[in-house]
This record gives sequence, structure tokens and C-alpha cells, in this order.
Amino acid sequence: MYWKVLNDNQQSEVHPKTLIVANQAEYEKTLQLMTDAGLRERVIGRISVEENDAGAVGHWKKIKQLSGVFSFNEIIFCAGTLSFRNIIDALQQIPRNITAKFHAVGSHSIVGSDSKDLGGETLTKENGYKLADPYNLRLKRLADVLTSGIFILSFPVHLFTVKKPVSFLTNCFLVLFGNRTWIGYAVNEKYLPVIRKGIIACNGTPVSYPQQFPEESLKMADQWYARDYEPVNDLRLLFKVYSKLGER
Repeated sequence: MYWKVLNDNQQSEVHPKTLIVANQAEYEKTLQLMTDAGLRERVIGRISVEENDAGAVGHWKKIKQLSGVFSFNEIIFCAGTLSFRNIIDALQQIPRNITAKFHAVGSHSIVGSDSKDLGGETLTKENGYKLADPYNLRLKRLADVLTSGIFILSFPVHLFTVKKPVSFLTNCFLVLFGNRTWIGYAVNEKYLPVIRKGIIACNGTPVSYPQQFPEESLKMADQWYARDYEPVNDLRLLFKVYSKLGER
């Protein structure tokens, strides 16, 4: 497999100077992604996610002050120890001339986004989205069929453990017959592999619920889900939000 850098922003910097917001372990893994992509020279340091971290140039809550001390024009947020909520707070501090990119801990991609170009730059170890692979789509469909069948056969048990059990049973049949999928996208984007509408969004929120995160964050979550799809992650999320499977 080859690394691929896609850049739609024609005005990007020729030699970006990058700071990575992460703890030490997350930083090393992100740095390895950059190194494998031949972009190691971009990285000039790490911004900490915890107080009193001597190995960092500063704390994420002081990014605005850091921008006046260090010359950098790109920042990568690692979504792991640092929560989505904190990332959103940090984004409010970043000057307009600094590009923000995001790496989901455990994934093999860094996606770019700024106010001018949401798509920005995508750096990935995968050649495309895993969900675009027919094999993975078949695995996803198999997981839907098996779980729906098990839920239907054991429905009396779920009468006491699932909110809205009647709707839950309806959802089971919708998924079983291929009208819906248990885990889907948070928002609809044309550039992502086509899958059925979900009962639960890939960030764990029922699709019928109002989303608490901005659309930009939801699009990033969808990108990570499609790019790094693994059937076992669907199953883990399914049982994590089990009580909400009756939502529509």
C-alpha cells in the first residue's frame, strides 16, 4: 500500500510547520503516520492535553497564546485523550490563518479541515475507504442480519431492557430486510461509500436525536468510520447503545 496525500486547497503552505495536540503516546503514533508519509519535517513539537507535561511546548487551553510565541501554521488534534468537546473549544482559539487537522486515535488517517475547505487534506495509509470494499459491505450486512435475527428470536427478553420495545422490533425487521442498517452515518455526504440509513449514527447517537456536535465534527466522524471500518466496532457500538435501539 502507498501513502496518498489529497490536497484540494490550492493556497496551502509549501512548508507547513505543524504542532500536534496529544499525549506522548498519541503523539508518537501520529508522528509515525507523518514519518511514513514523508512529512516528518513538518512537525515542530507537541501541545499537551494534560497539565504539567514537561515534554510539550504548552497546554491546549493556551493555544491562542502559543500562536504568538511559536511560528506554526498547521495543528493536528488527536481525538483520544482530548475529547471532541475540548477540540471544539480549542478550535475557537485558533487564528484564522492556522489550518486544523484531525486524527482519531486508533485510526490510520489524518483528515484536514478549516473554515474555508472542510475537505482540505486527507493523509491516509489506506487506499480509499474500507467501506467501499464489497467484502466489508457484505460483512456489515451479515452482522446486521445475524444481530437482527437474534434480537427477533429473543424479543420477549428485550421487552424489559430496551426503551420502546415495539419500535425496537420494527427496527429489527427493517434492518433484517435491508431497509436500514444498525450503524450508519451521522450526516449524509455524497463522497462517502453508500450505505443504508442507520438506526444509530457512528458516533453512538440515534439518528432521530438532535446531534450535540457541529456538522464539521460529524463529518469527520463519518470519514473515520468509513475509512477505518471494522465489523467488530459495529458490534461493540451496537451493544453499547443497546437500550436505544428502539429509537427511530
